[in-house]
Amino acid sequence: MPELHEDPIPRHHALAKLAEAYPEWIRRLRCRDGELVLHEGDPDDSVFFLEEGSLVVEQEVSGGAKHVLKVLTNSPEADQMVPFGEMSHQLDGRRSATIRSAGGSVVIRMESQAFDSVFHDFPELARTLNLKLVERLRDTNARLKELVRQMDPPVLREMVLQSRILFREGESARDLWQCPAGLLHEVRAGGSRFEIEADSEGFVDPLPFFRGGVWNRTVEVSTGSFLLKWSCDQPADVFRFHPELALRLLRDNV
Repeated sequence: MPELHEDPIPRHHALAKLAEAYPEWIRRLRCRDGELVLHEGDPDDSVFFLEEGSLVVEQEVSGGAKHVLKVLTNSPEADQMVPFGEMSHQLDGRRSATIRSAGGSVVIRMESQAFDSVFHDFPELARTLNLKLVERLRDTNARLKELVRQMDPPVLREMVLQSRILFREGESARDLWQCPAGLLHEVRAGGSRFEIEADSEGFVDPLPFFRGGVWNRTVEVSTGSFLLKWSCDQPADVFRFHPELALRLLRDNV
């Protein structure tokens, strides 16, 4: 556990005034390298400030592994307040991440009881906390957007209103098609048509697309079918959403 600093007064003038006004609510702590400051999931709604040194912010992911979210740093020369832990105070009172010291560091702990007085008597400190909270929410929103992007495949969805040729024999296989529902026909010379099936995940002749080749037959899609047209910068991106497709292509073309 972090130790009480021999000097209880923080260096930053706003925090120093707060400590002088409410000494029972402010603790200046010295942390050793690797020492835990906060632990994910713990019930605790106090707010901290990094005064000096570096802290690693991490969250537990599947299998118990740790994912580093960011590294906080501060130095006495910077004369800045670097708050952390404010999200649990504003939300459910449980820590959303683990924070540990990277090298020696000094942190300021502010008990939750001080909050009303802070917002009433210390507007500079209140403004810093509000700005940091807005920044955290923006970061969270950005991460959510990226997560949605990763989870939502880059496809164009189409309900086929009239039968049409999906691709023609000899044309460049520039697009990857899926037909999760509907009817497909191979159109042969002379106009004869034979019903065909997509693969188990609805992909229609995916091999020419991944090889950068040409279509080896002409395929028609029927009215009422549902199509997905993949739109991705790298063909291999498809495998993030359909890993079994890569295995099938390897197995069928060894």
